[in-house]
Amino acid sequence: MKEDYLALDTRKKIFELISSSPGLHKREIARELKMSLSTVDYHLHYMEKRKIVFAKRDGKYKRYFITEKTQAEDKRFIPLLRQETPRRIILFLLQNPRAIHKEICREVKKAPSTVSFHLKKLIEAGIIEEISLGKERAYVVKNPEKVADLIITYKSTFLDKAVDKFVNAWAGFGK
Repeated sequence: MKEDYLALDTRKKIFELISSSPGLHKREIARELKMSLSTVDYHLHYMEKRKIVFAKRDGKYKRYFITEKTQAEDKRFIPLLRQETPRRIILFLLQNPRAIHKEICREVKKAPSTVSFHLKKLIEAGIIEEISLGKERAYVVKNPEKVADLIITYKSTFLDKAVDKFVNAWAGFGK
């Protein structure tokens, strides 16, 4: 029955893009498919009402996912992986577990307050955890295999050289 919902070529293209690149927001979908925002909006609304896709709020964005394909953990992780600063923090922590705040700031070239803001979001989402090292606080990715798998699976959708380097390095660990 859902196949009938995807009979229109435009709707099918939107569905296929979300399927291959979950967590995109409306403007990214419109840009990628070279469609007007109103066209994309109409079809997303149609598919949401029929529970083919669902949206998850991520600050000012609504990010879209395929209902049947998305696990609960992915709904929390992918929106943060789609944002450059959190993604860079995660990539650094995957390669440098137990890094301290100062090291993270230096690597991502952001102010300490900005890094703290993103670390807090990542902790709340359950992606990383804070551990005590005496006076210092260090950070580790809670489920590195799962996060690395998501990065590798959606590598082509990030358009980020840091992701490419990570994937090559991670593959070199004999995973």
